[in-house]
Amino acid sequence: MSQTQPAFAYFNHAAHLYQQVSYAEAIKYYLAGLEIDPMCVEAYADLAKTYEKLGCWDQAIESLEIALQRRPGYPTALRRKQRILEEKSIYDSLTDELNIVLNAPDRGQLTNAAQEGSSKIEHEFFTLTGGTTIPQELLAVCSQIVEHTYHKVGVVFQCYPQHKVPVFIETTSKINIAQTAQPGRSTTSPIQVTNHTLFSDADLPVWAVACYEDGGIRLTYHPYSSFNPAVLYAVVRHEWTHLLVDLLTAGRCPNWFDEGLAQFVARPLMNSEKARIRQAGRDKQLLPFRLLQKPFSQLPEKQRRLAYLQSYAIVKYLIQRFSFDALREVLKQFGDGEPINAAFQAVFGKTEEEIIVASNAEHCKIV
Repeated sequence: MSQTQPAFAYFNHAAHLYQQVSYAEAIKYYLAGLEIDPMCVEAYADLAKTYEKLGCWDQAIESLEIALQRRPGYPTALRRKQRILEEKSIYDSLTDELNIVLNAPDRGQLTNAAQEGSSKIEHEFFTLTGGTTIPQELLAVCSQIVEHTYHKVGVVFQCYPQHKVPVFIETTSKINIAQTAQPGRSTTSPIQVTNHTLFSDADLPVWAVACYEDGGIRLTYHPYSSFNPAVLYAVVRHEWTHLLVDLLTAGRCPNWFDEGLAQFVARPLMNSEKARIRQAGRDKQLLPFRLLQKPFSQLPEKQRRLAYLQSYAIVKYLIQRFSFDALREVLKQFGDGEPINAAFQAVFGKTEEEIIVASNAEHCKIV
């Protein structure tokens, strides 16, 4: 790219690429513009947001610190830094848990097996298949993460698949993420994009595309930055929850309940997400039962974003009021063929709609 253009031309093009979900390219143009105009604090703040989309939290924080050096107290930079630090902290905690697993004595055996050139790892509990461009080391790490998730989430739901679960991982080049760039397609929680589940905004980096379908799990990997196993772990936990809920209920779980459970298991809500639910409660904008019954992909952007957060909050409300054991009992009753309202009434003493109404009244406090 030519350096003869004024800085704002680079920044404008970077912003356009950002809107097109071309984050790696956008970063190049932000950096080129900052070489010309290193005092543009707005560009540093936007560069940080772009790094965040790729899960590059250290680079994002560094960019925000430069912005704050240039303009102390800059509100946008302070707000983004607080959010990214919390986001990084959440994934650092998952990394700490994973380090024990990834540093286990048998790690070398898995790594060596993958490095023999095979794109498939046959495990007792699953079959992991990698795309042709997936690094062998990543395939080995992914196998350990899936095995750990099998045990960890299995304990939570007291459920373990009786068949070997097919798991696939490929690079994001195999999936047209750019199609999600239209207004209204981005969300803080999963939305359906063709047959995939897209995570973005504060939930997970945009490249963390995954889905559960037909008894299997599909994952993706973006080679832009150094691999972050904690992000993959959160994604696998989310999709593995969908798998177990599907097995426990024979596919008869309400969508909001399924998504709320998956997000609860994947990672905790951040303070900014909790604040959004509290604000929606104060403004009487929480979604009613009739909207939460719909497939979330059919909702307008703002409602869709809120639907996923609200589903998490309803599940959290039920856990706090009745314990996770009660939620497992409801799933069991769904699986036994009990009608949805009958199962909710038996365990929680309320119908599905009454639960949502009651939890909406509590959302300002409990999340």
